[in-house]
Amino acid sequence: MSILGTCGARQLTRNFGRPECPKCGSTLLVAEKSEFNLKGGIRHAWSCDECGHQFATAISLRPFVPGQI
Repeated sequence: MSILGTCGARQLTRNFGRPECPKCGSTLLVAEKSEFNLKGGIRHAWSCDECGHQFATAISLRPFVPGQI
C-alpha cells in the first residue's frame, strides 16, 4: 500500500508494506484489530491465516506541523 501526496511541485510517496508472520513468513493483508491513541500511536493485532500465530505491530505518527513535510 502506498500513500501519495502532493505539495506544489513536490511529490511525496511513502510505502506501507504488509507485515510477514514472524513464525512462518506468510504475508498478512488485514489486521484483526487496530487501535489509535491520542498521543499519535497506532497498534495493530495480527493473526496469521497460515499457521495461527498472533502478534502485534505499532507505529507512531508525527504531529502535523504546517509548512513541514
